[in-house]
Amino acid sequence: MEAEKHCNHYIRKYHYLKNALLLNILMKGKMPSRTLLYLLFFLPVFVYGQAVVCTPEYRSFMNGEHLKYTVSYNWGIIWINAGEVTFQTKQTVYDSKQVYHFFSTGYSFKRWDWLFKVRDTFEVYSRISDLQPLFSKRHTLEGGFRIRNQYKFFPDENKVIAKLDETRKDYRELTLPLESCTYDVLTATYLARSLPFDQYYIGDTIHISMVLDGQDFDLPIVLKGEEKIKNRGGEYWDCILFSAILDKGTMFRAGEELLVWVSNDAARLPVMIEAKITVGSIKIYLTEAINTKSQKK
Repeated sequence: MEAEKHCNHYIRKYHYLKNALLLNILMKGKMPSRTLLYLLFFLPVFVYGQAVVCTPEYRSFMNGEHLKYTVSYNWGIIWINAGEVTFQTKQTVYDSKQVYHFFSTGYSFKRWDWLFKVRDTFEVYSRISDLQPLFSKRHTLEGGFRIRNQYKFFPDENKVIAKLDETRKDYRELTLPLESCTYDVLTATYLARSLPFDQYYIGDTIHISMVLDGQDFDLPIVLKGEEKIKNRGGEYWDCILFSAILDKGTMFRAGEELLVWVSNDAARLPVMIEAKITVGSIKIYLTEAINTKSQKK
């Protein structure tokens, strides 16, 4: 906690000095030295981004939380409710360790399976103390593409053993290096909800490191600001808006921006998510939230 306070102090000082220096440039037309440029634009990445993203002390979620979403698909002027997504959180024991069991499913409604069938399951066991994943698996069917991947994390040995079984690829077993503060995709979702957004500035980029599809992947999250939005039930939410830059997948295009509105309260519930996909776009709306820290019931 004390280290984080010092870190926040230096970040506030950094922004003050940066603004003062930029004002000096505008007033006098002088450019800073290469050393100052390095400090101004790269210092936050090493000092602040890594320190806070690694293990935020705050947890926006709680044991027994259950979230359900409706997935709407847009093609031209047509909007249809195409499927549902659920997220569940439970405290349990895995390999003699106290862990969170994060479990998520996504599926298309059967009446739309002919268009694009989706049956996704993600689950992970992550240590309660620091959210370090210990074991995760992904079973995915999207269209005609199937993925059955498993990851066993060995943080004390700095390695991950991956078993990868994917359509149009040979079965693979890999041993990957595990850097500190590296997560699976599902734990990263909960980590992003717990970020101290009030300590960042609009436009700041926060990097989360993940293991995905047998390789290291950097997820950049950009803080956009605050917005009040109305959900499909007509209820208004005060939200924090951020974006994530997606890697190419079976449904997404490389470099596509995923927009996420999370509630600006203790729970940081993802209220709405919007993204363009290979054909059309999707919006995901929160429809049910059980056992959360949110003040909305």
